[in-house]
Amino acid sequence: MTINVDELKKWMKQNSKHLVVGIVLVLGGFAVYHYYKSQPKSIVSHVKPSYSGYDGYGSLTYNSRDVGNEVTRVVYRSAGFTKKQTEELLSNDPVLMTDIRLDPKLQANYDRAMTMLGTIRCDFDHADNLKNGDKVIFRVTSTSSKSPVKSEKKVFTVKGLEKIKTVSLKDFLKDNPVTFKGYNNYASLVLPKDKDGQEPFRDNDEEENLSNGDKVRLSLSESYLEQLLAKGESISPKEITIKVSGLKNITEIENLNDLLAKNDDFVKSKHENTSSYTYAIEKVGDYLKYDPNYSGFFSSDSSEQVRLV
Repeated sequence: MTINVDELKKWMKQNSKHLVVGIVLVLGGFAVYHYYKSQPKSIVSHVKPSYSGYDGYGSLTYNSRDVGNEVTRVVYRSAGFTKKQTEELLSNDPVLMTDIRLDPKLQANYDRAMTMLGTIRCDFDHADNLKNGDKVIFRVTSTSSKSPVKSEKKVFTVKGLEKIKTVSLKDFLKDNPVTFKGYNNYASLVLPKDKDGQEPFRDNDEEENLSNGDKVRLSLSESYLEQLLAKGESISPKEITIKVSGLKNITEIENLNDLLAKNDDFVKSKHENTSSYTYAIEKVGDYLKYDPNYSGFFSSDSSEQVRLV
């Protein structure tokens, strides 16, 4: 192919203005492209949160691995690695890692990338005890002014959490009644266990020697409430006051009179008259001892016991 130089000069002279405009456009395009490439890149569009649990007690997780890979990808590219090298680095390609150790330029790029990654933080402002409608913020920050990842935030709205099923403490006590062990003026509180064998209420060792008409305050334990919340259940309120009733008087013990009579016979048998001694026995009164947790020598099980003393 033969180029006529004179014809080319003539054409360029006639189209000089168009050529200048074209060159300016090309240079401008390169400048815009370079400017865009040099700007920090946004990664928040890659964030995909998910919500689980129950309304008011929900938790948040997100695709942190994918987001972390995207941050790393941007940093590797800005450090001078090609697109192919970047993907190989993300997959820990052993051949490329060897090349990096052997090539000072690649090693410098890698060290620069590692340093930059250490300046970048990405996370949500809170991820626990969430309720539907809450606003959670994902923030990207860096302590370096040269970070290739854009410092920004994105707001997400919590949704899809299940509703808590709440029952009243009064209804709960109908299915798990509190009982009293012993007799009037000597009774103690017996706390119930639920259908799973768990103990809902805090121990109340001070509630002893109870009488009919006394008031006892019951408090649900925090650990039990937490177990319920994990299953989407709750009890309200956490405390309630109940009235002691239905206790029998100790004098109402069945066959008590027979027992007292035997006690008289027992005393007489221990103090029988002899040729040397004569006893004058005067009954002052009968005394009973009530033990709510009596256990024998050969058994670890405890039970109530009333005995003469």
